[in-house]
Amino acid sequence: MEGLLLAIGFIGVAIAILTPLAKTGFTVTMLSFLAYFSVIGINTWLPLVLFTAGLLLIIFEIFVPEFGIAGISGALFLVFGLYLTIGDFGTTIRDLSLAIVITSGVVFYLVRTGYSLANVNKLVLNTDVKGNQKSAVKQPAIQIEPGLEGVSQTPLRPSGKVSFGTTDSISVDVLSSDGYISKDVTVVIEKVLGTKVLVRKK
Repeated sequence: MEGLLLAIGFIGVAIAILTPLAKTGFTVTMLSFLAYFSVIGINTWLPLVLFTAGLLLIIFEIFVPEFGIAGISGALFLVFGLYLTIGDFGTTIRDLSLAIVITSGVVFYLVRTGYSLANVNKLVLNTDVKGNQKSAVKQPAIQIEPGLEGVSQTPLRPSGKVSFGTTDSISVDVLSSDGYISKDVTVVIEKVLGTKVLVRKK
């Protein structure tokens, strides 16, 4: 029961980050985590503070993946906060593992159906293409189409940014069909489905 509440809270975070339903996702997260800590019972605010700080650091790491230490610190804070709440390391790992497995399945489904961090940025692809259209008189717009090569500006996990073009390059939000791709790796567009751009390693 407790592990399921924890999983629902993490799923709410995933929905808030990957889809336009940010308010709904964060509402689900807050209610689920409040229910979780109420069921377990806490004597002090320290476990809740550590857990919340850890969650915020992990979210920060998602948006600034190069930072690194934020994600590691966040994971440690989150686990320690749960341990102080439950008081048993085995139960802490069990609940957290259950939540991670269920949330991973939901995230995989959302990514496969086209959701990504691009939704948070309101599909920067549209903005980039419009910007090119305005300057079409001076420089032909870069056609975002299968076969076009670019270089990853951020790690693709699986979403991130890729730069296309040499002189007047544009930055586009993309999804990797190869899973994780490091920064500064040459990629090629595999498919363009509306505003969703799928890339793979060259």
